[in-house]
Amino acid sequence: MQDQTQQSGSRTIQVEIYADVICPWCYIGKRRLDLAFAQRPEIRPAYVWRAFLLNPTMPSTGMDRTAYLSAKFGNSAAAVYGRIAAAGLDSGIDFRFDSITRTPDSRLAHRMLIAAGPDNAELSEAIYSAYFIEGLDIGSPEVLGEIASRFDRPELIEAASDEAVGKQLELHLSTANRLRLDGVPYFVFAEKYAVAGAHLPEHLIPAIDAAAAA
Repeated sequence: MQDQTQQSGSRTIQVEIYADVICPWCYIGKRRLDLAFAQRPEIRPAYVWRAFLLNPTMPSTGMDRTAYLSAKFGNSAAAVYGRIAAAGLDSGIDFRFDSITRTPDSRLAHRMLIAAGPDNAELSEAIYSAYFIEGLDIGSPEVLGEIASRFDRPELIEAASDEAVGKQLELHLSTANRLRLDGVPYFVFAEKYAVAGAHLPEHLIPAIDAAAAA
């Protein structure tokens, strides 16, 4: 499978995406990145997934969503997610936060994305949608196996358990730590230009142009 943003264009630039699949701003940021590249049809992205953990101490079984939101945001959770929902609609994402019952440990999802290789960007969309639209527990091996099957890559759930994939995940996390990332999304264009945050498409275009001209 191939990401639709890579189907046309005469120049290709690598874009490393540091993100977490339980991060709504990462979902928005990826959509905005796609929209930015759509305005530069002569340039196509080669997306490379780089894992980041918003909750590195999350239990492997995850935790109740209501308890998680209360611990993290207190009484302000509704206002925070209201703003995120509005930003999502502007990017074509109809977040359904009320359908989410558990906040998962995202490590296994990251491992599956690493195992997906060049398909990682398209697979990330499938995982984001499963979590934020369908409310599925993407920390569950069974759920991730179903997502892999829908994606026509059923072997990915087994590949995710490979020791080499685990080492890649640890490398991603240590690199993010070395870069002192304290939030995501974080995009690196052609290993030269970094942009932190879910910026609007027009604010990403200068980085795309600079990377293409380098």
